[in-house]
Amino acid sequence: MPLHRKLLAPGEEVVLETHPNWSILAPRVAMFLVIVAGCLSVVVAWARAPLWVGWVLLGVAALFLLGLLAKIVVWRSTTLVLTTLRIVYRRGALRRLGREIPLDRVQDVTYSQSILERLVGAGSLTIESAGSHGDEPFPDIRHPELVQSLINRLIAQPGGGLGGSGARAGYAPQPQYAPPQPQHRAATAAAVRAGIRPGARARSFGAAEMPAASSSEQMQRLSELHRLGVLTDAEYARSVRS
Repeated sequence: MPLHRKLLAPGEEVVLETHPNWSILAPRVAMFLVIVAGCLSVVVAWARAPLWVGWVLLGVAALFLLGLLAKIVVWRSTTLVLTTLRIVYRRGALRRLGREIPLDRVQDVTYSQSILERLVGAGSLTIESAGSHGDEPFPDIRHPELVQSLINRLIAQPGGGLGGSGARAGYAPQPQYAPPQPQHRAATAAAVRAGIRPGARARSFGAAEMPAASSSEQMQRLSELHRLGVLTDAEYARSVRS
């Protein structure tokens, strides 16, 4: 079953969601075809067989078919999910098994393939993580070399694994507020009284070019600077008196 979106953390995104390689179904499919072929051979060779023989053969074929369907259900309910924060493994239809490994705890990722597995594009993935569980094996993975490369790329992102620290993927550090320094307060107050916004590009004004502002506008600007903490109580009082 796929990972429900309600289980994702804020800012977490699913990068890969896959089922095991189809090769795990091959033995059951081959066995079922052999049983069906054997039953048909008995029916053709023994055309005058009693009726109960046909029912027995049909029951045997149905039994192996149920086994194949159960294997397919297990295959469909087994998923490997990679997100920007963790590795999630779910297995089982009735009896569930779940494992999760945060990316910041991953220390090593290896894969192995036999000759037959290379032909069908399957393999086993082993993830070494910090903690009591140690190595975590994940068998029958589709294209394990590509999954290994993808995990390493996710780890290499800011806040990834290998013991890295910092913000996790999908989270950006917020800028810290820096209070205005005392040496800048007088200049900021003069700029506001002159009608210049704080942070605007500096421009020199002559005595004739200085923009005029009404007393009410000046008082509003001084009150705003005093409220924001740019002007101290003493500076605000002196500015009001002037």
